[in-house]
Amino acid sequence: MKICVAALCDFAQVRESLLTVASAGITRVWRPQYPAPMGLMLALVIEVAPAEAALPREIRIRVEDSDGKRLAESSGGFQVDVPPEGNDPGEVLMLPFAIDFRGVELPAAGRYQVIVDLMTEDIEESALAFRAGFPSEAARQ
Repeated sequence: MKICVAALCDFAQVRESLLTVASAGITRVWRPQYPAPMGLMLALVIEVAPAEAALPREIRIRVEDSDGKRLAESSGGFQVDVPPEGNDPGEVLMLPFAIDFRGVELPAAGRYQVIVDLMTEDIEESALAFRAGFPSEAARQ
C-alpha cells in the first residue's frame, strides 16, 4: 500500500472510482484577513495490492500549524472486499479520496501542513505544506 497522489486543490470529487481534481498543487493561499477559511481540499489516491485489499485499513488526515497544533482531523476506515471485475490477476487497486478542508479556520498567516497517515508501521506519514498570507504578498511571489 502506498500513496500515489496527494495534492492540495481547489476542488476534488470521486465518482465511479474516478478522482476529478481542479487546480491541484496549491502551496499558497491568500486571504484578506485572519482568521480565514482554509478553502482547500485534499485529492488522494492510495494504491493497494490485491493481497492487501481484504485487510481493513485506517487513515487519518490532519491539518496542523507550524507548531504542530492540530486545527482539524479526519479519519476513517476502508477495505476492498473483492477486486473489481475486469482487473487482471495481481493488478493493483487505486482507491481515490476527496477530503474537504475548505471550512477549516486558519487562525493567522503562516505555515501549515496537511498530514496523511495510513496508520501502518512500514509507511511514513506524508506532509503537504502550504503558506497562508495576505494578497499584498502575492505580488512579491
